[in-house]
Formats: sequence, structure tokens, C-alpha cells
Amino acid sequence: MELSDADAQAVLRVAARLTEHPPLDFPDVLAAVREEIVCDTATFNDMVMATRDFRYVIVPANESARAKRLKPFYDTYIHEHPLIAAVTAAEGLGAIRFCDVEGGGEITSTDLFRHFYRPFDVRFQLAVQLPSPPDVVVGYALNRSEAAGEFSDRDVAVLNALSGHLAMHHRAALDDERTRLVNAELDRSAWAVVSVRSDGMIEASSSEVLRTGTRVPEALEPLVGGDAARREVILGTQPWQCIAHSVPLGPTVLFLRRRQDTEHDTATLIGAGLTPRQAEILLVLARTGGSNNELAAELGVSEATVKKHLERVFRVLAVTSRAAAVGRLRELTEAPAP
Repeated sequence: MELSDADAQAVLRVAARLTEHPPLDFPDVLAAVREEIVCDTATFNDMVMATRDFRYVIVPANESARAKRLKPFYDTYIHEHPLIAAVTAAEGLGAIRFCDVEGGGEITSTDLFRHFYRPFDVRFQLAVQLPSPPDVVVGYALNRSEAAGEFSDRDVAVLNALSGHLAMHHRAALDDERTRLVNAELDRSAWAVVSVRSDGMIEASSSEVLRTGTRVPEALEPLVGGDAARREVILGTQPWQCIAHSVPLGPTVLFLRRRQDTEHDTATLIGAGLTPRQAEILLVLARTGGSNNELAAELGVSEATVKKHLERVFRVLAVTSRAAAVGRLRELTEAPAP
């Protein structure tokens, strides 16, 4: 179905909001979508199917208590969800309703409907999946009651037109959160981020360690314009850890940190109950904000090993998320020494 001029303008209005910086919070995105597609409730969902790690945001916010109360039933009967089954079996389906997929017509006879959707007063759903890793379902779902009626073909077309913009917002939101975590860790742990031109002049620096407008120290010159490298250098009389990355058609970015800071943080984490390897993985997570796959590549271990170590880190530090683990690292390493 082609969009009318009015609907195309509606899509452009939402798209303009999705490109704002900093990125909109997910409740605001859901509210913007609801302005153009009428529904009773709307959710953003991030679901790791293998571990049943299901996270969500719901609007209106006053539905949060009911969602929390009913979520255990959703977790139990998720295998009966016809839309989840459809998107995990085939990619690129676009916006879909219960009536668009196999098994959707029988949704009312499932335990999922009896224990979750009926108490939630949801009879119809329109959902779209965003690009995500294998075995992960990320997307938006719009819900209507029996009284509100089925979503129209126009609603499907509008959500399809918005899907690319929603995907770009999701990526921007993840990047923004990762940057926030990394910057907080850089500030906490005295990392200096330095941009160096090919002629050795420092064009930007986050620290007074190396000043903008001066030449890079001789010890760092071999790292400028070369391949990605990691090594220890002596600046003044102190050993520094240095990570160098050359930007294509641009400067070299250097990350610098006093070596003893890393050793202090590692010792602190070991004192808190972590193994040296677990401490190393947490410190790399704090520095990079990387995914398990990216951490595995940097550390030279398998992704499964990283996941296993992080699970142990969470248990020892009594946290339930990567961000909380980084926050706990900050609390531990900023505490005054006895």
C-alpha cells in the first residue's frame, strides 16, 4: 500500500524527531509513533531468546505495574507468540500483525493470550523487527484491544516506512550509551585521548598530559600514522600504556594511561573477589563498552568464555547488567585506600 501525502508527512515528522541529538529516550520514540498510529499501548523490546533475557519499555507509563506483574507469563509462554516465531524463522518481514502470519489466527486459544494478552486487554498487535544479532529480537510492538479493532493496511505501511528510521535511532542510542560509559571510565581512570596529525602535531587532547598545539613526544612518534598498536612508553619518568588507532584519511588517535593505575584497579578487583582474568575483562569492558564478541576478539578468547566470566563478575559484584558492573568498578576503585 502506498502512503498518502498526509501519511508521508507524518512519517517525515517522526523521522525528524528520531534524528535529534542526543537520541530520544525510548518512551519518547514510542510516544512519537503513537501520535501517528493509534494504539492502546506500545513497547520497545530487546529479547535474547537463548537466555530469556527480555527487556522492554512500555507507554503509557502507568501500564508499567501491570506489565511487570504479567511479564512472568510472557516469559513462560513466549514460544507461543506467532510474531516472534515468524521473525526468528525469516528475516525482512517488515511490519506484521497477528493476522499476517501462520498461527496468528489462533492466538486467542494459546496460554500466552489467556495469561498475558487477555489480562492486558490486548487482542491485536502490529510489530516490526529491527536489525539485530542472531537469536536476538529487537523491535517495536503496538497493541490494541478488541474494542479498538485491528490495525489497518495504512498502519502497516506507516510502520514499514518508519522502520529504517527506528533502526537508525536504535543504533544511535546504543552508540550514545556506549560513548557515555566509555567517557565516564576515561574520566574516572585518567585516560588521555589525543588526536595527532601526520606531521606529529597534536590537534586535540582531552588532558594536559599532552597539550594541543605541541609536538607529540619522541616516544610516541613511531605510532603516528601506522597500524593499530598497543605498547608501553615512557613519558617523562613514568610508564604509560598507549593504544594507537589511525583514522582512514585522518589523524592518529592515541589513548594514554599511567600503567600503575591499571595495576591498582586490577588489585582492587581481585581484592573484591574476582580472578585476574575476570578483572581484566571488566576493565576492558569499562574502557571500550564492547560487546561480548568484541571483548573476545581483543582478549584472544572465545565469546563463550567472556560470557561465562561476566556472569561470574555479575554474581561477585552483586549486579545484573554490564553498566551496573562498570558503575561498581568505579565505586571500588575510587574508594580511598585503607
